[in-house]
Amino acid sequence: MTVRITKTAFVTSVHKLSQLPSPSLPEVAFAGRSNVGKSSLLNRLLGRHKLVKVSSRPGFTQSLNFFLVNDAVYFVDLPGYGFAKAPKHVQQKWYRLVEGYIETRKPLKGVVCIFDMRRIPDQLDLDLLDYLHALGRHVWLVLNKADKISQPKRQRQVQAICRRLPGFVDKPLIISARTGEGVQSLLEMIWLACF
Repeated sequence: MTVRITKTAFVTSVHKLSQLPSPSLPEVAFAGRSNVGKSSLLNRLLGRHKLVKVSSRPGFTQSLNFFLVNDAVYFVDLPGYGFAKAPKHVQQKWYRLVEGYIETRKPLKGVVCIFDMRRIPDQLDLDLLDYLHALGRHVWLVLNKADKISQPKRQRQVQAICRRLPGFVDKPLIISARTGEGVQSLLEMIWLACF
């Protein structure tokens, strides 16, 4: 199955759970550390260069941003976790918003967890996966920035990452937001879960 994105639109930024759009369509959330390439990957998936704002500043995304795809599904950009240039009380507000969304949102079909392929997951990453697993949420693990690692080193890095994540997820999907590698495979997985 080839998934073609023909129509995309930014719908809303949600700062409070009361602002969530009507739960009429399936939703897929995108989670990752600050500056893991989440916004760049979303732009690549959506086929639009600047629909999702990209920043080199950690913590740029500060709300749940909803993007309507093919009038059929919402892609939801979550605030990045980990290092962010924001006060702790602001970061806590983001975490409460994200937790409330993930724990209660019925149309949420799963979460795309984006990791930087060059890094071995740390305890914060493991905590996220553990949390999603405990909630019974479907997880797609994406290793982004594959273009930054030479082909011979990729296999070793994937093995090292999988050793750090025993039993959490299926085999991770190798992706490059920059080159588009793996993007169609991710879209197909998302579509199968939603329709």
